[in-house]
Amino acid sequence: MIRFKENNYNKLFVNVSDFIRLICGGDRLKRITNIINDLLKKEYLKKNKQLKILDYGCGSMEISKKLETKNYIKSIVGSDIFKHSFKSKKLTYVNNERLFKENEKFDVIFMVDVLHHVGISDAYKVLNKLSKLSKIIIIKDHFEHGFVSRQLLRFVDFYANYGYGVNVPKKYFNENIWKKTLIKSNSREVYRKNSFQQHDGLFNLILNKKHHFVSMIKIYE
Repeated sequence: MIRFKENNYNKLFVNVSDFIRLICGGDRLKRITNIINDLLKKEYLKKNKQLKILDYGCGSMEISKKLETKNYIKSIVGSDIFKHSFKSKKLTYVNNERLFKENEKFDVIFMVDVLHHVGISDAYKVLNKLSKLSKIIIIKDHFEHGFVSRQLLRFVDFYANYGYGVNVPKKYFNENIWKKTLIKSNSREVYRKNSFQQHDGLFNLILNKKHHFVSMIKIYE
């Protein structure tokens, strides 16, 4: 999640943590945007048309703002739990409640570090809801590798989401749970990138690439 500039929570903490990110390799946007961009371009070539995208759990839409300049993008709708207003030539924002009421259809959905926050046992329910909006979903999320790994993920989650009231999960996906999630959501994986390096520097040493994966799934008709 990316922090909203308008929030009124502990601004000193936010400013200090953003500075730490800057000097310690904590900027994750570049690599995540690049891999999403590559996967979206492949879909664009398959469909041979500009894509209508949903950025689910979009935060302040920083990734979408980087993608909107691409010529293969027709429009991007960002959706999250916050009350927020944002609109540009290609970008619009709606809250999740309105999103599912309107039942708008999309060529592709992407979600970055969102799915684990709903609880890994309920993740398939979110995918089932999203499958009514698009049959192709790109997911960036975490794998845990034992107790110490899990606590590192929980610490980083708390740090990244401080001041938002976002749930910090007690457990994260592992290979087995992820496979069960796909089965329950009636989907198959068409792409997987394990050990995805999200950060540089100190941040990569604290939470290295084995904790990150990117998956592209297709919902069965």
